Amino acid sequence: MAPHLSLSPSELAELVASFEDGTIDNCEFSHPEHIHVIWSLVRSRGTLGGIAQFETCLKRITEAEGHPEKYHATITHALGIVMGERVAAQPDDEWMAFMDANPDLFEWPSSLLKELYPNGELDTPEARARFVLPPTHS
Repeated sequence: MAPHLSLSPSELAELVASFEDGTIDNCEFSHPEHIHVIWSLVRSRGTLGGIAQFETCLKRITEAEGHPEKYHATITHALGIVMGERVAAQPDDEWMAFMDANPDLFEWPSSLLKELYPNGELDTPEARARFVLPPTHS
């Protein structure tokens, strides 16, 4: 079962707003909260628009706190693409139903990413700087 964020719908909306306006405390920004924000952005802007907005805001936040190296392009894009697929498959699911149906998105470290990138591909400077497709397996 996915860890539930113990936030009301209005608090979840405030979370997304604080992320978008850059006032969120990135040190207190948990993985489930990251997943909620990308879910919300993908639902409201579509997969590519949601990923673009998430990337822009996350880069701005990490740069403002003086740690731009915390941004990881491949993790951001890979999770965003998976999120887009899951939202498209469950377009009417509200947040709680989505969390219950997708517990793998809430694991950190991510078993989903380890499956997609099994040989340390996420640990490269290239994967951090730009989106790298998962390797093809023969």
